Amino acid sequence: MLPKATVKRIMKQYTNFNISAEAVDELCNMLEEIIKITTEVAEQNARKEGRKTIKARDIKQCDDERLKRRIMELSERTDKMPILIKEMLNVITSELE
Repeated sequence: MLPKATVKRIMKQYTNFNISAEAVDELCNMLEEIIKITTEVAEQNARKEGRKTIKARDIKQCDDERLKRRIMELSERTDKMPILIKEMLNVITSELE
């Protein structure tokens, strides 16, 4: 669902290595899962305040620890995941600390 060319272009900003189509596909799948998890948590935040609209503050108020834990679970789901993708997920989780 995410534009693969855009994801690959972003990845290329951080490496001079070649990037396989499979690596781009895997990262797209992971990013979609991260978006899903974040949206679910943000929806819960909005629901707690009696709203049916997710606002920026709902995203900001996501339970960092739960989000971090689920991202790490996602990053550990396969031992065949390219190192670059694992490193990108580590950067994301470190930003949540």
